[in-house]
Amino acid sequence: MSKLIALAPLVLLACTGDAPPVDPDPGAADPGETAPPDDFGSDVLPPDDGYVPKPVSATRFGVFYQISPDVLAQYQDETGGGLPHVANHAWIITHSNASVFASRALADLVHARDDFYYFPAFDVWKPSHAGWTTADDATLAQMAHDFRDYAIAHHADGFAFNEVPSDAGSNAALRVRIAKLLRGLHEPDAQGRVLPGVVYFTEKPSLVASWDDPASDFFAAIDETSVALVVEHYHSNGYMCSRSDSELASHYFGLRDWLDASGEPAKVSIANSKYTVLHSARFSDGASGWAGGDASRITLADYQRALSRVAKITRETQGGLNRLSFAPLTTSLTDAGVQPRITELYRWHYLHTAPQATELPCIAGAAGNCTCQ
Repeated sequence: MSKLIALAPLVLLACTGDAPPVDPDPGAADPGETAPPDDFGSDVLPPDDGYVPKPVSATRFGVFYQISPDVLAQYQDETGGGLPHVANHAWIITHSNASVFASRALADLVHARDDFYYFPAFDVWKPSHAGWTTADDATLAQMAHDFRDYAIAHHADGFAFNEVPSDAGSNAALRVRIAKLLRGLHEPDAQGRVLPGVVYFTEKPSLVASWDDPASDFFAAIDETSVALVVEHYHSNGYMCSRSDSELASHYFGLRDWLDASGEPAKVSIANSKYTVLHSARFSDGASGWAGGDASRITLADYQRALSRVAKITRETQGGLNRLSFAPLTTSLTDAGVQPRITELYRWHYLHTAPQATELPCIAGAAGNCTCQ
């Protein structure tokens, strides 16, 4: 996608065995089980032209999932309210393509700015990866390498592992296979080119209560291969607005605190430099697996305030200072009016490279901008 603030008490919340608050209108456990709309069709290119993925060296970033050309253009418009173009900030665009592993057309659009990076999704639910839960090591390696090679040929800068399933915390065999896939995707190709990863956790493994094992090698594989671990919180507007700041901070960052408290180097690294909280950006009529705001029940203005509130809480909570994620961004799933608030939140909260008092209030210093219903 997932913060210390000066002049304000640090939010340090202990992990407990209590059940997390229940969302009456939650997102699906695995939104990716149904392929999302894809604005980029199939594109078959000649063999690899030698493209070298851009290394991600920034330590402050935003992670986005499922975008459309109009939204990408808006995000890249520096003078028209888009995302800031400043040192040590990177904008990672992850995307699931309907019929191909990666899209050169999307890669070219993403690369219109040098601080934007293209990470196509390795979607474990795709038919091309059928059988991965029982495949032998050679087959897993082949799946990973086929994707890596195709992605690099289509000018990818990384990969997105989409997504760690709901039972990962209790299924050791599944974790072993995911770790092998991650290492295979990250393994250098014949020319020494490497793709870093973004790993997505569905809601259940994003909660401490779901883990009955330290899963040390699994988290080591994530740390070895990836620049971000994104925990998906596709919650409804009602959930985001009705919980206290401390409840939401505990919910979003409980897993981060568990990782940090382990003392294991890989987990501590993830907790402090890779853990990224994803919030639903979906605003449209009716219920959805993406949750978010139901436009038939609330106004866009109120949903914008909900986004402001969760961004503020994420920024102010230990472990959230440098990273934030939103999804889905494509206009086939969310109203275009959501996008100006998202870019404004990044400009408001993430241009600061250290905690400082000028950033404490909500947008424009008005508490009402973070007050929602």
